[in-house]
Amino acid sequence: MKRVAILGILLFAACTTTTQQADVRAKANEFANAASHGNVDGMVAFYDDDAMLMPPGAPVMRGKAAIRQFWTGFASLGAIDATLTTDDVIHSGDLAVESGHFDLTITPKGGAPIRDNGKYVVVWRNGKIVRDIFNSSVAH
Repeated sequence: MKRVAILGILLFAACTTTTQQADVRAKANEFANAASHGNVDGMVAFYDDDAMLMPPGAPVMRGKAAIRQFWTGFASLGAIDATLTTDDVIHSGDLAVESGHFDLTITPKGGAPIRDNGKYVVVWRNGKIVRDIFNSSVAH
């Protein structure tokens, strides 16, 4: 009987983890879709009120207002094509840590496309982003 109970707990944990990983992957795709459409409201909606965004070459953005300001500036650069690929998700309690990589093309109005790729780490708490850091893999 103990074996059945332990097996049931392990199967439940495996299914929960798989479901949670799929949820994080789906949210990453939704975020990339919002970015590609210049939907700042859609991007900011993923962040918790006390979130921190840590972009390269810039100070930490603390809270939704600062994060909105950053992504508004980003969206104003031109047409955006963003792809986020989740490589790994680690879960513990109400936290999930997602690591992945991105491919990005920004085409300014009347300008040549700017391509970038890199990696990111996002910490999710109860389905909202609480920490977001990314950096380029392209030598500048």
